[in-house]
Amino acid sequence: MVLFLALAVLIEYLVVHFFVSSGLTDENLLTADLRIPFTGLLFTITVSPIFHLIPLGVIAVLLASWTYLTKHTAVVPPTKEPVKKTVKRRRRPGRLRQRLFGGISRKLQRVSRAFRALQRRGSAALLRVRGVSYAVQRLHFARAAVKSTASVLIVFLVSVGVLCALGYPRLIHNAVAGFYRENPFFLGLVSKMIEGAHATAQALPLIRGLLSAINQALLAAAPGFRSAITGLVAPITGAMASLDPMGKYVTFQNVAAWTSATAALAYGRYTSRLYRRRRPR
Repeated sequence: MVLFLALAVLIEYLVVHFFVSSGLTDENLLTADLRIPFTGLLFTITVSPIFHLIPLGVIAVLLASWTYLTKHTAVVPPTKEPVKKTVKRRRRPGRLRQRLFGGISRKLQRVSRAFRALQRRGSAALLRVRGVSYAVQRLHFARAAVKSTASVLIVFLVSVGVLCALGYPRLIHNAVAGFYRENPFFLGLVSKMIEGAHATAQALPLIRGLLSAINQALLAAAPGFRSAITGLVAPITGAMASLDPMGKYVTFQNVAAWTSATAALAYGRYTSRLYRRRRPR
């Protein structure tokens, strides 16, 4: 839980920093003076509803989603029932083969059965120890907690990324252009890779013809694909881009938090149903 809270606080700090760098300001700060009795010390506490209260609400929603998902995915591993062995009829080997390999095969089978029995007794003895069984159950719960942490935070980050792409249509282009502008090494590396691919295509006529055909097909389909995507996304992008920084900030935080909570509820309910179906009766 502490690790999840630390990651959630870090993500919220990055989100707030992004919007502050985009021009978001809070002009409705809540200020209170706190005086400690018998000391004369005076402290001024400033709380921002936008930069403090909204992130705290989002962190609370993410923590509740993580708790719910971990509770419904962390189940005690069911004890496996012994599998009934089916005896298969085999053809009896010849007398010579039975004399040569029969004794060795029987000895190996006895050793294997003894080893498996020793392993089962050792595992059962270890699980009877209170600390070991508790550690095994806690490790299983820890795996569920880590999976729940990754699921909730990834859904939240993907939601924020999609909303940022809709609200700031030039964000990805500017980020990629700025990255290559500030890192000429990667720009040169990509240029060399493109030149190498072009040289390889020129050297091999078959590959050159195939790539040329693919390029022509993509160029012919690009305008129609762009028009379809633009017609589908343009109303949403226009509505999101027309919002002021405050509207974008509040919308992004609420939609991303609700998306994470809804995904956690849906997946937790599905996992619990799946476990009830598979649980032995």
